[in-house]
Amino acid sequence: MKLALMYGGRSVEHDWSIAMYNHFVDVLNNASGEDISPASIYYISRSGDLLRFALGWDRIPKHEELVARAETHPLASLADLLISDGLFVFSLLQGQDGEDGQIQALAQFHDIPGSFGDKTAAMLSADKYLQGVVANRLCPELTPIPTVHVSQRNLEPGITDALRHLAGPCVLKPNTLGGSFLTECTDELLEDGLRSYSERVAPYDPSFLVQQRIIGTEYTCGVLIDGHEITALPVGRINNPWGFLGYDQKTGECEYSVDFHDVEDTLQTSIASISTQIAREFRLHTFGRLDFIVDEQQRVHFFEVNLVPLLTATSTFPRMLAKAGFDLCHLIRLAASNEMYQRHREEVRKIETGRIRMPRR
Repeated sequence: MKLALMYGGRSVEHDWSIAMYNHFVDVLNNASGEDISPASIYYISRSGDLLRFALGWDRIPKHEELVARAETHPLASLADLLISDGLFVFSLLQGQDGEDGQIQALAQFHDIPGSFGDKTAAMLSADKYLQGVVANRLCPELTPIPTVHVSQRNLEPGITDALRHLAGPCVLKPNTLGGSFLTECTDELLEDGLRSYSERVAPYDPSFLVQQRIIGTEYTCGVLIDGHEITALPVGRINNPWGFLGYDQKTGECEYSVDFHDVEDTLQTSIASISTQIAREFRLHTFGRLDFIVDEQQRVHFFEVNLVPLLTATSTFPRMLAKAGFDLCHLIRLAASNEMYQRHREEVRKIETGRIRMPRR
């Protein structure tokens, strides 16, 4: 199976995407008996440069070697290059460019096969506020987290609403950024504090969320989609000694762990069921990861869905795959199979839609 890999992107998760690519290189270079063979690799730099590396029979290069050897192209040529390749594209782009609907719309418009998924699903998953509204509406068993959405364009009303409706410990987070970047917790909401936070977020995000801080235990659940069938992977319990998992905790020296054995059956069944339902309605392409927090009353609160979860050697989703008896090669093959199935359905839809003739007025 020939394919193209794509990674990097103009995102705060850029370095994580590079780490994912390097892990895929290790997996594919050492995979014995696998029929998966990357023929082209695309890297989007932080500044928006496009690098393309065409593989011969050599081993797949790690990121540093690829950057030194690859051809540079204008980013505007991406669609033409992908069309020229004619390959299935497995995307490791995260955040901006990868999970916000941009690459999905490009692929859909130019009929480029890949793991990108639906553009509407991507745009929804990139908006934490909207996906929370939809998820809580879909699943009445969820307990919504009290939230105020503050737009930079309407800052005064947003700050007023937050101070009026929320009190005590709260979490502040950008609405569209990933990796918990600039996510903070505060023991008390103050007007000056909200204004200061708005200034820090403004260069990166046009809005932010103010949420009541839920004290409890965080859980995460991956899903795999195979045609019509959605399978929940083993639910992981996040053991976090700080009680708050922000950007500093995820990237610093302090460690947290994910345990797949210390999840009671009832809770695992509930989270798996909710995750499957959200994944179906959000129209995830092949895989994803959903995050929750459960409070002392055992009420389940939805955090967010990750369209392209971290796929490094030590990250949670590959461990979920392994627990279920799968690996990254299976993920690639499944994504290609799903794309073939969905492209057939889309071709039928286009044909049938093209036959419709509206009456002239």
